[in-house]
Amino acid sequence: MSRFISVENIGIFIISILLSISCIYSFKLISFLMPLISILVVWSQGGIRNISLTITFPIVILFLLLIWMGITIFWTAYPIPALKTFILLCSLLFFGMLLISALTKASPELIDKAFLIIKISGFFLILLITIQLCADVFHVKLFNESRRAHMIKPTGHILGLTVFVGSAFLWIYGYRFLSLFTWFLIVILIYLTLCQTAIYGVLLASIIFILSYAMPFWITRISMITAYTFLVLSPLLYTYIMTPEVLIDTPQIKSLINRSIFSRVLAWKYYSEKFFEQPFLGWGVESSRFLPTEPELAPGYFNLLHPHNNSIQVYSELGIVGGILFALFFASLFWLIERHVKDRLSVAVCNATLAFGFFAAEVTHNVWRSYWLSLVALVAGLLILFLKAREAQLLEEVDHLKPSPVP
Repeated sequence: MSRFISVENIGIFIISILLSISCIYSFKLISFLMPLISILVVWSQGGIRNISLTITFPIVILFLLLIWMGITIFWTAYPIPALKTFILLCSLLFFGMLLISALTKASPELIDKAFLIIKISGFFLILLITIQLCADVFHVKLFNESRRAHMIKPTGHILGLTVFVGSAFLWIYGYRFLSLFTWFLIVILIYLTLCQTAIYGVLLASIIFILSYAMPFWITRISMITAYTFLVLSPLLYTYIMTPEVLIDTPQIKSLINRSIFSRVLAWKYYSEKFFEQPFLGWGVESSRFLPTEPELAPGYFNLLHPHNNSIQVYSELGIVGGILFALFFASLFWLIERHVKDRLSVAVCNATLAFGFFAAEVTHNVWRSYWLSLVALVAGLLILFLKAREAQLLEEVDHLKPSPVP
């Protein structure tokens, strides 16, 4: 009994509970948990002196993007908020690098502890979402706060970003029925959160998963080229091709667009046009909030504080330099998968997770939102642990297939 109730197990349980709560009731808490988990992982491996920083091509691109972002503070209209955002992102990148570097050297014991956290936090998150949805249906107030259904929409994106790697972890640990059941349950919960963009994102990611499992090399290479081309050309696409006028005149697409999505399409065109007004230097980091000069994007559609589209926000705020670096970053992630990930299941999980993240970034989030970036760093670390666990499983299977030595 004393062995089970140890300080370590209590810590794992507390972190799991905090993760599950942060994913539905306090998204900003994720911004605190990511650095905390990074420190705990580094400490568990003997301190920072035993950690060699992992510098990959995507991280180099992030460094360059961050440097250019800092330079644009000199001409942004909101220098104080811009400086705060820059400092926050620098700290997030530092802790994210620490986390990833530490996890690349993770021991089997650390992977087992991470798997335990996945199981506990996943269970409680599903439980909390179910309770909250039931409370919304019956108009029950929880925690002295009326939380309507649309308030847990961000949870849909969190579920979509973690569903593939979480289910894959269960699969390689031998919980195959539970893995499939968990995937279907999470997809149903995403639907019940009423987050339409998360629903479309998980459908797209599921298609990418199937195709990547069938053709791992080709789908990864095609995704890399497609992501780079789309992001480089996105201001042109949203200004001249994927315009609100074209979308509402296309019956097949119009049926999929609700008021929320249409307001974003209007914003994408508006901010793309702002980029072309100052394409080389951009308007400066955190300038999206002052760029709208009209109260409405269209009759009945109020202007937004940011375009709900990462690439367009980067182009409008950081100019063509920032836009190209952002496109290179996403493309380099697929390049990293193509170069280092070999077996079909691992490629499929990585591509599906990245596809969902790409979709969510292009239709929803403020590119500088700290809780989302912290979550992305945690999921990147989770993918690293999954890849290490999968590699160990494949090596064990190979050892079992080797003939026993003849006495």
